[in-house]
Amino acid sequence: MKKITVLGLGLLFLVSNANALDVGVGVKVGTAGAGLNLSAAVTQNVNVRLSLTSVDFDEEDETIDVGDSGEGELDAEVDLDFGANAVLIDWYIFKGGFHLTAGMMRHTGEADFDGTLTSGASFNGVDITPADISNISGEVEFADSYQPYIGIGWGRKAGKNGGFSLTADLGIALLDPSVKLDATTTGLGVTQAEIDASLREMEKDAEDELDDFEAWPVLSVGLNYAF
Repeated sequence: MKKITVLGLGLLFLVSNANALDVGVGVKVGTAGAGLNLSAAVTQNVNVRLSLTSVDFDEEDETIDVGDSGEGELDAEVDLDFGANAVLIDWYIFKGGFHLTAGMMRHTGEADFDGTLTSGASFNGVDITPADISNISGEVEFADSYQPYIGIGWGRKAGKNGGFSLTADLGIALLDPSVKLDATTTGLGVTQAEIDASLREMEKDAEDELDDFEAWPVLSVGLNYAF
């Protein structure tokens, strides 16, 4: 709940003041999930827009290559939740529906996995076998704060003639991915300290690889109703 507190308060504010503002409401679907938009006219050419999207994927069984050279295998159940909250400003630079957009977006999704090592591997130079650890769990968080968003879009301004219209947005949002891994030794071989040191190195390597995804393309289409 705390992830959407700011956005939720903004939505409540706009809804409660709908009679005093030119507003628009809509639904959309895209690369950040499915959800809703609520917009309000600030000036003749500027709208402020609040957006909330999410999508949940079913758990999937995956085999993940692990180890310094990818020589080991981890059988895991992966659960992926994806979504975003955004506070955006749309600037309609022409008379039509085309607009430039800037604002702040937070990707609220994360990927969780829980797995078992099925073959031995070397982690940060430490050899670990399936008998050495009970399981490996992990979490990938796409962002822990709001990040800049820029883009372009099409859609009727809030209060502009009223009625239904199709909407589309195309932009780039920045991500700040982080990785957290955890495993417990069985006490039969390597120590917990050796496992923890290996996991910290794996987290760093994984975050370095995720740097390629720091700029996330955002594409959505939807239907809006302007009052």
